[in-house]
Amino acid sequence: MKKNIKIVSIIAIIIFTCYLSFYHYTDSYEFGITFNVFTGELKSDQRAGHHLTLPWVLATKIDTRPQRVCITSATRNMDCRLVQFDTTQWKELIKFEGFRYYWWYNRFSFNSDQETYRGIRNLLLGHSYGKSRGSFVKIIQEVGDEN
Repeated sequence: MKKNIKIVSIIAIIIFTCYLSFYHYTDSYEFGITFNVFTGELKSDQRAGHHLTLPWVLATKIDTRPQRVCITSATRNMDCRLVQFDTTQWKELIKFEGFRYYWWYNRFSFNSDQETYRGIRNLLLGHSYGKSRGSFVKIIQEVGDEN
C-alpha cells in the first residue's frame, strides 16, 4: 500500500512540474507574448486557449480589454482616460518595458488607498499620460470626473 502511494505521489509531482514548465493559458481577451530564453526570440501568441511550450520558453499575457486609467486628483478637471493595449504594437511595448510578467509586475505593492501601482493598468496609465506616449496605448475616450 505504501509503495502505491509513493508511486502516485511521484507521478503527481512529475505532472505538476510539467504543468508549471510547459503549460500556459491565454483567455479570449488576453494577448500572449512568448520569449525563448536561449535564442532571445519573441513571438506573439494570438490564439486563445491552452498552450504547451518548451520549458525554456516563457509566456506572458496582457489584458486587451479597454481600461479606465486615472490620475488621482481633487480637481474637477478631466483626469481619466479609457485606454486599450494595441496588440499590433506589442514589439514597441517590449522595446519600452522589456519582457516580463506584466500581469504580475509589482504585485506585492501594499498600498493603503484604493489606487494600486501594479499590473498592466498602471503600465498603461504611465504611457497614456507620459511625456512620450507609446503607440501600443490606444486612447479610446477622455473621461471626466464623476464626482
